[in-house]
Formats: sequence, C-alpha cells, structure tokens
Amino acid sequence: MTRLRTRVSRLYSRDGFRGPVVTLLSGTAVTLVLSYLAVPILTRLFTPEQFGISDYFVMMVSVLVTIASLRYEDAMMLPDDRARAASVFRLALLLAVATSALVAIATLWGRELAAALRVEAVAPWLWLLGPTLLLMRFTRLSEVWLSREKAFRTITLGDVANKVTMLSSRLGAGAATTLGAGGLIGGFAVGQLASGLYYLTALWRSDTSPLRTLPAPGKLRFVASRYRRFPTFALPSSLLNSIVARLPVLLLPVYFGFEAVGLFGRAFVALAVPLSLIGTAVSQVFFVHAAEAYREGRLAPLADTVHARLVMLGIFPTIVLVLAGPQLFEFVFGGEWRIAGTYEQYLAPWFFLSGVASPLTRLFDVLEQQRTELLISLGTSVALTSALVIGGQAGDIVLTIGLIALAGGLVRLLQLFVLLRLADVGLRQALRPYLRYLSIGVPLAVPVWLIKEVWPPWAVALTAAVVGLLYVGIVIWKERLLERR
Repeated sequence: MTRLRTRVSRLYSRDGFRGPVVTLLSGTAVTLVLSYLAVPILTRLFTPEQFGISDYFVMMVSVLVTIASLRYEDAMMLPDDRARAASVFRLALLLAVATSALVAIATLWGRELAAALRVEAVAPWLWLLGPTLLLMRFTRLSEVWLSREKAFRTITLGDVANKVTMLSSRLGAGAATTLGAGGLIGGFAVGQLASGLYYLTALWRSDTSPLRTLPAPGKLRFVASRYRRFPTFALPSSLLNSIVARLPVLLLPVYFGFEAVGLFGRAFVALAVPLSLIGTAVSQVFFVHAAEAYREGRLAPLADTVHARLVMLGIFPTIVLVLAGPQLFEFVFGGEWRIAGTYEQYLAPWFFLSGVASPLTRLFDVLEQQRTELLISLGTSVALTSALVIGGQAGDIVLTIGLIALAGGLVRLLQLFVLLRLADVGLRQALRPYLRYLSIGVPLAVPVWLIKEVWPPWAVALTAAVVGLLYVGIVIWKERLLERR
C-alpha cells in the first residue's frame, strides 16, 4: 500500500508534464462523473427541442467568445518577462469588456436578429449574451494566466465550480420551474458566473496578479503591436474553427428544426464533450511545455508523446459507440434519444480525431504558423458547409450527419498530419499509437457488438462498462502509467 500511495502521489507532482495534466484531469473526472449522472435526469426533464434551443444559444456565445479579445490571450505564454505577460492580460481583458458591451447593445434588437437567422425561439434569451460572453472570456483569460503560473489546482477547482453550479442550476430549473429552454440557458450562465467569481478571488489574492496594477497605455500599445500576428492571422483562423465546430448547430435548425439540433447535441455531449474537456486540460499544460521545448530543441518527442496519449484515451469509447451507439443512448438518455445514438455511430470518428487534434493546434501558435492554421480552417469551413447544404437540400437528416462526419473526419486527419510534420514527427511514428490501441480495443469491444441486438440496452451498457475497465487496466499495465518516468 505504501508503494501504491507513493506511485499515485507522483502522478500529482507539480514538476514535468504528467503531474499538471493529471491534476487538471482530476477535476475533469469529477465534472464528467457529475455530468453523466445528471444527463439521464436532464434528458427526462427537457425535450430535444428545448436542448436544441439551449445548444443554439451556447453556440452563439461560444463563437463570440473567440473574437472577444482578438486572440491576444494566446500571446500570454510567449514572453519570459511576467510584467509583459501581465500587459497582454490587461489588453485582452479591456478588449473583452468592449466586445461584450457591443454585444449587449446589439441584443436590444434581439427579436429582429433572431428573425433574420430564422431562430425566433432563441430571441427571449438573447439578452444574456453580453454578460455570459464577458464571464466566459474572463474565465479563459484567468485560466491562461494561471497556466503560465502553473497554478493548475486553482484551474481545476474553478472548472469544478463551473460545472457543479451549472448542473445543479439546470436540475433545479427543470424540476421546479416552467422555463423550458430558459432553464438550460440560465444554468449555463450561472455556471460561468461561479467560475468567474472564483477566478477573480484567486487572482486578487495572488501577489503576482495582473489585476493589481492599472494598464499603462504605452505598454498596451507595445504588446498590441508586438503580438499583432495573433489578431491578424490567429483570430480569423480561430473564428473559423469556432464556427466550423458549430456549423451543425448553426444550420441544422434551418433545414430540420431544433429537435434535430437537440439530438445532435446529445451525440456531441456523449463523446466530443469529454474528449474536449480532456483536450483542454492537456492543451493548457502542453502550451506551456511546448513553448519551452521549442526553445530547447526537444519539441518532437513531446508532441509525439502527447499525441499518443490522446489516442490512447479516446479510441476505445469511440469503438464502443460506433458498434452500439443506439442501444447505449437508449439506456442512458431514454427511448426518445435512441436516434441520437445512430447519429453517434457516424459522428464518433470525427469527434475522436477532433479530440486528438485540438490540443496539438497549440503548435501553430508556438511555431508562429498562424497562416497555415488559417488555410486549414478555410478548407474545413468549405468542406463542412458543403456537406451540410447538400444534406439539407436533400432533406435527409441521416445523410446530412454522415456527410458532415466524413468531411470533418478527413479535414481533421489532414490537420493532424500537418501538425505532426511541423513538429518533426514522422508518419510511421504518428500511426503507431492508432495501430497499438486498436489492437487492444477492438478485440475487447467484440462482445458489445455480438450482444447489442440480442440483449436489452442495460446489458449492453453493463458489458461496455466491464470491457472498458479491462481496457483501462490493460493500458495501465502495458504502458506502466503508475511508474515514475
């Protein structure tokens, strides 16, 4: 037991790469467990259409948050000097306040805006866009600063505060009010408020807080000019990426209504959300270490290791959802959500590749290859928009889901290839983790495939959970993950 405790304690070391990632993933694990416990209740309190309206609001604020500070926050990691990094923080915060104020003014004409977008059902809640945008942007700026300071435990607690508050607010609204989609939207906003207040308190108490000094106009002008590549190239790319990632939520209601958006959203939540939470945790640490590794000439092994670990984490749930998505969705969410499991069978490979590629996109910033990122984003937007329009015009939702999954997956493969080439990781080395973990995961998932049409959904889910634990045990043993590396 002493030896086991020693090995586990090493996982949370503040040094190196693995300790901070595991610290962040600990909070992610807590929020994921709470989310998966809450989702079966929420899907029985709210309809697919209400989820669709809420998902559309979240899509809007998520796109706006990309441009709120012109991507200057990503330059915060680059200066060796903390004072210059603090100036970048203050510049980004001032831009976020100005953008949120403009959005708040624009929502005074919310009904006209919703009518122009043909989403009138969202109009009653558009007044929340400005405040929610500011809270989300401040949270993101705080996380980047705390990552630079390697205060990963503080980030973990902030994320837990966000998710716990959001879930409890949504559950309370669903059980005690008749707000409908407003209960989901309000819960999301309250979660952002909780994390924003937590980070504000943490930063204010810190001796190195960038909030303790008023911004100096001269320094703000200097950092705005010095890091102008971020708004010039990274901002358009980031905006395109944000829109592309949410194109289905943007266009599906135009062709198929908000119920289709709600079903797609639950398919997204089942795999893409947990992978994105893991990816966010990895990305925050990877950005710090990648910048250091690039300066020291050891970027290739770091990128290769991170890529392999991301493949290891995401490949098995992807296999299981491709094999038995409808049965698992029926058990977890309820019978009316079974069709979302069918969507998941098409979408899971795309979501998996997105979860692998997303943290590695920090390489574009570290290597200052924002033009390359912009070109890939343009290609992605064209491919996904074409797939959505072709499927929408055909009037076939399953065809539409299949086309966007194919287009998205192919573009993500291209992006991964470019990223790993930029980091000097060879093709053979890049393919190795896929072959390795497929050889472990596919045989373990065969029982799930064999029983899915014979046994009831609860038995399929139980079998998937058992073989999932076996996969985790085998990977821990083969990769010696509890040993000091």
